[in-house]
Amino acid sequence: MKQIYHITPVYTESLWGGQQLSQMYGYQKEGFNNIGEVYNVMAMPGYLDCGVVEAKQKLSDFYQGNPNIFKCEKPYMPLRAAMACTVVPMSIQVHPSNDYALKHDNQLGKPDGVYVIAGEGTACFGHYAKTRAEFRALVEEGAWNDLLRYIQIKVGDFMDMPYGTLHALGANMVYIEFSQNADLTYRLYDYNRNRIDPKTGKPREMHVEKVIECVNIPNRETGVEELTTFTDKGCDITYFHNEPGLYTCGKIIVKEKGYYQREQFYFLICIEGSGTVNDTAIKGGETLLIPADFGEIELTGDLTVCFLTYLKP
Repeated sequence: MKQIYHITPVYTESLWGGQQLSQMYGYQKEGFNNIGEVYNVMAMPGYLDCGVVEAKQKLSDFYQGNPNIFKCEKPYMPLRAAMACTVVPMSIQVHPSNDYALKHDNQLGKPDGVYVIAGEGTACFGHYAKTRAEFRALVEEGAWNDLLRYIQIKVGDFMDMPYGTLHALGANMVYIEFSQNADLTYRLYDYNRNRIDPKTGKPREMHVEKVIECVNIPNRETGVEELTTFTDKGCDITYFHNEPGLYTCGKIIVKEKGYYQREQFYFLICIEGSGTVNDTAIKGGETLLIPADFGEIELTGDLTVCFLTYLKP
């Protein structure tokens, strides 16, 4: 019998995190001052690993034990999705390429795609240095206004952040990010704030040399993506990013009833409203896994879901 699976999230606190995710989606974690990040899809064994309710397993184990459900050639579950909320700006940071990350930290890199769910303001998105020497000089001088490039962002915007993109989301934002299954960040600058990590009692570690080595120079023209939406079988579908071998994501809006189908396995993450997927209820903040070759699904209600899937290169 075909089955849809519920995925349980993993929560983390953040120095820059607020209460918006708890207020919007009812996320709760005893002992947490905030739920700054929610990993809706994550499968890193022994670290951040979501659960699969029906199987009573971690997502990483479920992926390894059920090749018929995923039908994916990757030896590990390849996808990641996480929500976050900010009350102050995030640190200025970079996610390295796979080659650099594997060489220096024995991990994969993490190119990001970020969709703004709530809030508006600014984001650091790129820089103005023309050479690596100029980038280093501006960092050493602390000439952040000359180095950092900021843009305005709002609800509904999507930003593609390939490997090496200098970035930081501003204050009072709620967003969901998509990537491959990794969690490696190099920090360049934390605004000279006294941000003390409660776990260590010390300021957070910076990785200035690593950032200088792997940041994209010169910076490409960075801005929000121009998105288009099409309607098919009652679904308003918007693709955010489609990169075979990495990740494919977008959103589906249904007002009453719609039908959707794809060959690959995929995750549905509800970011607004409520309804059903076939006979399975879903509401804001919840995540479902649809197996490969599942066939057409019926979505009912008034809801917006993000989809995340992996296509072979």
